[in-house]
Amino acid sequence: MKKHFPVLLFLLALAAFPAAAQRAQHIQHKLLDIPAGEYSGITRTGDDTYMLVHDKKASLFVLTLELAGDGSVGYCGFFETQEQGKTKRDNEDIVYVPERKRLFVCSEGDQSIREYRLDGRETGRKLVIPKDLTSPARNRGFEALAYANGTFWATTESPLPGAEMHILQSFSLKGLQARARYLYQAEKPQVPAPKQASAQAYVSGISAMTVLPDGRLAVLEREVYVPGGTGALTKLLESFTETRIYVVSPADGKPGKLLEKTLLTSFRTSALNLANFEGMCLGPVLEDGRQTLLLIADSQNGSGGLTGEYLRVIALEQ
Repeated sequence: MKKHFPVLLFLLALAAFPAAAQRAQHIQHKLLDIPAGEYSGITRTGDDTYMLVHDKKASLFVLTLELAGDGSVGYCGFFETQEQGKTKRDNEDIVYVPERKRLFVCSEGDQSIREYRLDGRETGRKLVIPKDLTSPARNRGFEALAYANGTFWATTESPLPGAEMHILQSFSLKGLQARARYLYQAEKPQVPAPKQASAQAYVSGISAMTVLPDGRLAVLEREVYVPGGTGALTKLLESFTETRIYVVSPADGKPGKLLEKTLLTSFRTSALNLANFEGMCLGPVLEDGRQTLLLIADSQNGSGGLTGEYLRVIALEQ
């Protein structure tokens, strides 16, 4: 392939970065040297320490990641916590609560949001989920979880059955009870329904959320498409992931109403660097004072070499 299509490969590789930065600079799209897996959430617990969840295992994972002052990725270390094994819960996202030095994990399989110690053991505490959020469409439950300053935010990957908009539900750390909720309108899929049905792989919806330092919510929408029943060249030309990050401000909205969203940045990756970004968290502040945003991809165990354990570093413009 490289011998016959050098120009094509070069042009497709450029698709990993946006044509022009909007309100963010994309610093690096790096393939991490960690075991292939299904890492669907990331949170920062210390200067160079992050925790990951895997949607097929009960274990939590520790990622040591050194970022240089310019945001480039340096040393990377990795190990699995002691609670090993498989789970049907389908863990999808994770947040760190510094006030308690605890982690909370949201799971799509049973629509739960549970508390963990840093060593990967459950404490038995969990958020109280409103009844209407307990019955999402199959494999479209809790996918995104965010936390800051005593408030959790959670949403499902797709709107609830019969609904057209997502519910962004907040919860209080004190009492673990549900609080205000807001509506969010995701973008319509680019891939038409017939192609979705015949695809080897297709998924779209909200996959992650993060509370920004100013209190606004960053919401990650992504669409992944790999055509089915085709040859390697067609997959190379047609496979893509489209990732868009929007910002909403619940503080400026009204509970129960639609939030106005603003595009922070968007980008597309191709079959050369296909990355299904499912995890997002704040990273360190760079030497120039800009806050970083880190995205991690769920490779589905590498998908036969089509995908990888990618980390994307984005710097937010001041």
